[in-house]
Amino acid sequence: MGQKSDENLRGVPMNPYDLIREGLIVFGILAVLIFVLAIVLGSPDYPTVRAEDIANRQPIAYLKTSANILAGNSEIQNYGPPYTRDNANAQEVLGVAPATWFGVTIPVNPIQDFILKPLKEMAVFDTSVASALQTYQAASPDQQQSWLKAYLTGLDKATLKNGEVQIPAGDYGPVPVMMTGMLDLGRAGLLEGALESSDQLPYTLNFTRSLLFFQGDVYHNVAASLNMLGETWGVSHETGPYPGAWWLWPYTFLYQVPPMSTSPNGDLQVVLIVLVALVLVPIFLPFIPVLNRIPRWLGIYKLIWRDWYRDHPQG
Repeated sequence: MGQKSDENLRGVPMNPYDLIREGLIVFGILAVLIFVLAIVLGSPDYPTVRAEDIANRQPIAYLKTSANILAGNSEIQNYGPPYTRDNANAQEVLGVAPATWFGVTIPVNPIQDFILKPLKEMAVFDTSVASALQTYQAASPDQQQSWLKAYLTGLDKATLKNGEVQIPAGDYGPVPVMMTGMLDLGRAGLLEGALESSDQLPYTLNFTRSLLFFQGDVYHNVAASLNMLGETWGVSHETGPYPGAWWLWPYTFLYQVPPMSTSPNGDLQVVLIVLVALVLVPIFLPFIPVLNRIPRWLGIYKLIWRDWYRDHPQG
């Protein structure tokens, strides 16, 4: 140590301490404990919700999702950055919308990317889908919407018989054949591959589109069955009878109180509060008037170093 350090530490009792050894001991104990608990308790993780599972177990919900996307009713349609250029819906605080700074980094056109593109790939080996797709695209937008509106109404009265969806007769145009093609893709386990296929790579590491496909009612219903909705503390609640990510409580708590609980800009508001309260304030605490005196007022340091203050009473 330097001369100034020696002067500052003169008279302070010091003992050797092997930080690396202590760290390794703690790491070893935790590793054994985690290993044993994992064997005894198992994993709390819920299996991945796949398109194949939804198509086979809830085909009506699958068809409603697909038809609503084709009708332009997807929540992603007007989400804004990073998916679309609809900046009007970007979250903002005091007129500042950070999402617009980076623009559309993950461009998504739900109608094309989620429905028409997979159907075009399927049309290569299914002539009925190819014919239906050609008829649909040749029709006017008003006619397309008329077919879709009638089909969605029919799905509300649909029934399942031997695993097949049966809807009342109606003027649906080519939509039923197209939706059956989407259902077949899902049941075959090919939907995710059709959504994420890339002309540049023989494999994919980005599953954004397949996650966005069911991000509406389907995932909401799954979350509700697991008691994991935002109204019940969101991500701080784990699947099954296991404790959740308790360290996220200060973050998720903010979603339960106004104005964040009702504001369309709630996500951004929560992030800014956490950034200021848990990051910026602790970093600059020594320079913030009043707050930098709190440790001295509390006197907790005297409890930690009580042996020193007992042996060296202050005048």
